[in-house]
Amino acid sequence: MNDSLIIRALRITFCTTLLALSGQTVAAEVAEVAGGAEIINNNCARCHNSRPIQEFSIQEWSVIMPHMREKAHLTGLETEAVMDFLRTISGVPEENTASTVATTAVDGSELMTRFGCQGCHAFKGQGGALGPALDSVVEQKGTAFVQNKLKDPQFNNPASAMPKMPLSDVQINALIDFLTHK
Repeated sequence: MNDSLIIRALRITFCTTLLALSGQTVAAEVAEVAGGAEIINNNCARCHNSRPIQEFSIQEWSVIMPHMREKAHLTGLETEAVMDFLRTISGVPEENTASTVATTAVDGSELMTRFGCQGCHAFKGQGGALGPALDSVVEQKGTAFVQNKLKDPQFNNPASAMPKMPLSDVQINALIDFLTHK
């Protein structure tokens, strides 16, 4: 009986350690993605006219980035952070089903971090300057405009550098709610 209690305690300790480590990994991955957006804002945007990131596929970006790494004096970690950001925004949106909505809590603040919005946009005085500040964008432009912009960033400006993020309708509404009720 004592052996089974010891084994159970070891299993609980092992599982708790794995959960803690996975949480750290997720936080590190989110920081890398946000960092990639910031690197694009602070480096790429200095020399290049703003152009949509979707202009190139991930395969094309994987060829472009090593060349740009040398020219922009990026480190290997910075280059990988940019590629992580590009992979994240090239993803497929989550399905917008009732079961997904019911089981998934959607946090606009977390979405802004996950997709690196502040790499290009300022919010509450922090972030990039490539795109407009987001503090009062919903009040100034309206909910419908922001929804359209998040669904199709080039809808009002074909030359917009804003990438099309893989966002579901629920996530878009969560972002708008967050920006409105900051």
